[in-house]
Amino acid sequence: MDYEKIYSIVNKFFYNSKVLKIDLIDSGLINKTYIIEHLSDGRKSKFILQCLSNIFESHEIVINNHKLITDHIKRKINKNCLKFDYHRWEVPSLIRCNSNNLFVFSLDSEFWRAMEYINDSFSFDILEDEFMAYQTGVGLAKFHLSCSDLDTKKLKKSIKYFHNTKHYIDEFILNCKDYNFMKLENKVKKRVQNLIFSLSNHIEYVKFILGLLNKKSIEHSVIHGDPKLSNFLFDIKNKYVVSLIDLDTVSSGPLLTDLADCIRSICNIEGEEPDNIENVYFDINCCKYFLNGYFSIENKNSNYYFELLLEFIYLIIVELTIRFLNDFLQSNRYFKIKYQTHNLYRAEVQYRLLSSYVTQIATLSNSLHEIGISSNSTFVSDVQKIV
Repeated sequence: MDYEKIYSIVNKFFYNSKVLKIDLIDSGLINKTYIIEHLSDGRKSKFILQCLSNIFESHEIVINNHKLITDHIKRKINKNCLKFDYHRWEVPSLIRCNSNNLFVFSLDSEFWRAMEYINDSFSFDILEDEFMAYQTGVGLAKFHLSCSDLDTKKLKKSIKYFHNTKHYIDEFILNCKDYNFMKLENKVKKRVQNLIFSLSNHIEYVKFILGLLNKKSIEHSVIHGDPKLSNFLFDIKNKYVVSLIDLDTVSSGPLLTDLADCIRSICNIEGEEPDNIENVYFDINCCKYFLNGYFSIENKNSNYYFELLLEFIYLIIVELTIRFLNDFLQSNRYFKIKYQTHNLYRAEVQYRLLSSYVTQIATLSNSLHEIGISSNSTFVSDVQKIV
C-alpha cells in the first residue's frame, strides 16, 4: 500500500486533514478501495477513497452516472418520497475535491474519487441466513423502485458490451481458437480444456435463448448491473439493507438481469472463491426467500417478463463463467487476481454452480409457481438435457 500517495490524495480532497487509519477493502474485483478515517477541521469521520479501474469507457461516464443516480435518490429521500418502510435508505454520494472542485482527482494517470461512508453498516460475501436473503431481495426492490422514474436515456454505458452475452461468447470462441495451450503446464491445460468442452455444450443453447429473448418486448429500466451480495450494505444492528453501493455499472436494461445476477450471487452460499469447490451448489431455499423479499415491495410496472427469470439466471451464470475464463485466456486484464490461475478457478466455481442450478431447475420452477411466478416448461425440460 502506497501510504504517501494516499495521504497526498486525501489532502487534495480535504484541506487540513489528518489521516488516522487506512483499511483496504479487498473484496472488489475491479477498483482499489480504501476506508479512510481522518480528522478534518477537528472532526473525526470516515469516507471511501477509490482508484478507478481502467476498464471503464471513461472516468467521466462513471462519475456522471454515479452522481445522476445518487442525486436522484437523495432528492426523493429528502422529500420523503420513498415510503417503503420505516428503515433508513442511504446512498454513497460523491465528495467534491477541494483542490479542483471536481468529483475526481487525477494523479500519475490514475483517477481517484471520494464517497460518503455509510455509518453503522456492514457488508459480507456469503449469505448468513434466510432472513438476510429476504432482506437482500427487499434492498434490490428498493433500489429499482427508487430509480423507476429516472430517465434511462441520461445514463451512458460505462463498460462496452457489459452484459452482452453474445459478445462474450464470440470473444470466447476467438480466444479458444487463438490461444496457445502449449504454454500451459499439463495440469492447468487439462483444467482449461475440460471447462471449454463443458461450456461448449451450453453455447448453442444460449444462442438459441438469446434469439428468443430478442423477439420479446422486455421493458428496460435503471439497473445496478452488478448486484452481488457484497455490494449490499446491511444495518449493523437489525440487518436490513440500507444501501446498494458500487454504482459504476448502472445502466438501462431488463430488471431480470439484476434479479438473476443477485440470485446467482446469494444462492452460491459457499461464496465465489470457496476453499473447496466440491461444496459449491445452488441453494433454492435462498432464492425463494430473496424473491419473497423482492416482491414484498410494490412496483406498479408490469411488463417485466418475470416468467423468464429461470432463463436469465441460466444466462447470467454462463455469462460470468465465460467472462472469468476469457480473462484468464487474455492474461487477466479485467478482474484483479492474487495468483495466475485465479480467474480460471473463478470460472470453474461458476460452472459448478451452473451444473447444480441446471439439475434443480424443475424444482425451482415449482417453487416459483408457489409464489405466483410462471415459467417456460420447454426451457425447464430442454436445459436439463445439456448436462
